[in-house]
Amino acid sequence: MRSGQTLTERRCLAIDLELTGLDPRRDHIVSLGWVPIEGREIRPAQARYFLVRPPVSVGQSAIYHGVHDRDLQEAESLETALRALMDAAQGCLLVAHNSALERRFLGAACRQTFGHEPGWPFLDTLRLELAQLHRAGRTVGDDALTLARCLARHHLPPLTSHHALEDAYGCALLLLAQTRPETRLASLLLQAG
Repeated sequence: MRSGQTLTERRCLAIDLELTGLDPRRDHIVSLGWVPIEGREIRPAQARYFLVRPPVSVGQSAIYHGVHDRDLQEAESLETALRALMDAAQGCLLVAHNSALERRFLGAACRQTFGHEPGWPFLDTLRLELAQLHRAGRTVGDDALTLARCLARHHLPPLTSHHALEDAYGCALLLLAQTRPETRLASLLLQAG
């Protein structure tokens, strides 16, 4: 990252995962989606979505993400999806809503598949939203930081929850609403890296 680089000058990749649970030691990725952002423009034509075949049944997690075992019959392997992500993420800043979860799962999946973590830099739109609310002196209540609530607060259209590609697109929209063209990347990373 160059000193003084603005977010507009950095290629970003908004990403989301759908999972069988919240523990990367025992749970699995069932879908992932991403959408690039270049020069403050979302590039939907370059977006990607993968259903990923986990080694176990999705079980009750299907209630949340809507992906059932029957949907995964023709799904990609985790390795195929991760290789595509590695290609797309080259030179990018990854952006996620609650990025700690994506970081943990992607790190575990890459260690398991390739023997190492790629060390992608992340920017978290949830943490950025929290910092902005605190600066404005606003109280943060229960569920105030869900992606849906953040999108609504910025007067952005609602999206279907828990679909990896739609949530990645929502995350990209939120990032653009939270920032200005001149926003310095270093400042954002201090607030929400």
